Amino acid sequence: MFNPFLDASRYFPPRFYTWLSLFKWCAVLVGFLGSNLSWAQATNAETLFKRIRPSVVVVRTEVSGNLGLSSSASGFIAHRKDWVVTNYHAVTEAIYDAKAHNLTVHAANELKKTARVIAVDVLNDLAVLQLDSPIDAPLLELRESLPAKGENGFSVGKPGSFDYSIVNGSFNGMHDEQSSPLIVFSGAINSGMSGGPTLDTSGRVVGVNVATSTRHQLIGLVIPSSAVSALIKQTAQQSVPDNAQLRADISRQFAKFGRQQLHRLDSGLNNVRRLGPFNVRADLANEHVCATERQANTKWRYSMVKQTCESASGLYVMDEQQAGRIISGSFLLQGPGLNDLQMANLVERRLYSLSGVSKVPDDSTPWQCNEQRVQVPWGLTVQLHACRRALTKLPNLNEYRFRYTPLVTGPNALVVAMGLDGFDDATAKAILRKSMSSLAFDANFEKAKP
Repeated sequence: MFNPFLDASRYFPPRFYTWLSLFKWCAVLVGFLGSNLSWAQATNAETLFKRIRPSVVVVRTEVSGNLGLSSSASGFIAHRKDWVVTNYHAVTEAIYDAKAHNLTVHAANELKKTARVIAVDVLNDLAVLQLDSPIDAPLLELRESLPAKGENGFSVGKPGSFDYSIVNGSFNGMHDEQSSPLIVFSGAINSGMSGGPTLDTSGRVVGVNVATSTRHQLIGLVIPSSAVSALIKQTAQQSVPDNAQLRADISRQFAKFGRQQLHRLDSGLNNVRRLGPFNVRADLANEHVCATERQANTKWRYSMVKQTCESASGLYVMDEQQAGRIISGSFLLQGPGLNDLQMANLVERRLYSLSGVSKVPDDSTPWQCNEQRVQVPWGLTVQLHACRRALTKLPNLNEYRFRYTPLVTGPNALVVAMGLDGFDDATAKAILRKSMSSLAFDANFEKAKP
């Protein structure tokens, strides 16, 4: 009787067993590699961390007079051993209130070095610091090309009171909703790691840690290293500025961004919207559609339609202050049972409630306001209230509060309010003109009602 288990060699050639043995070893090898992939990544992270750790530093802003720590961030050495790259937002107090704050850098060997800001890129949230003496550590290499989606990488920095950390993650394309594109990194970039490097697996700097999502887990944002290269190149070609020159350069950057915001006004999907009998300026940017709500006031016998529009995000100046940000509100007041005097009083109360000029912070001069009548296209006369105050820490930049109302009679009235932060005069006036040029009034609106 045929029994293949008794003498298999009679039916299978010897080389079959050679291939079978090789197959078994391949299976074992594949299993070994698969089970040890995480071990290999951990080993790579450990080796990489030991190599680049001396080049990563802590950037501290300290209150003068040894009064304590104001803020702490990370940074790294690039281009020169006495230059440190970090985030602009991490060193703003040392720029705008230099007398009250000291900037120091703490290296891996715990040496404390005095630093000063010598260059800033506000659009990309970058700063270059110069140290009082070089750090004996390798310069990190910048990678110019963007990482492929799914490519592995590592983020390094010092999160809060914890020790220096290296975080494994992967790159997942670009985030383009901000003023400048950012790399999406699926790794835990925590507070304090801002300004530190994000690296590829060979240790080249892909970008600079800048933010983490507050809505999604393990989503970090990284400034591309091409922006770092551009800032370093520009810094190397110029003389070292003092604090006044640095702030003047920052102001020019904010003013340039303000002009970009002006040009973006024409990119909105709905530049003009209809509110009752009025045409008003609407979307200020594609990514921000105006929000509208209706309110009724039975006591005063009127209803109100409120349209609120915002520009693309402004740029960070310092806590609670942005530059290049526009907010516009249009208020349609409808009082079919009110006479002209009552409607005029209603408009006046709305104008007063929108003044927004009472508070004068320490970094601004007092408000200067004026009122005038202005002719706008479509034959309308507008009563304009305009207020301005200078930002003392940013030369030639101001805050503006505009309120205007078309002088029409009847049961419908319109009040428009605009707030502009961190603009120069020419750009602010151009934005105001663009807003008022959208204004139109349909005198037959009430007659056309069914």
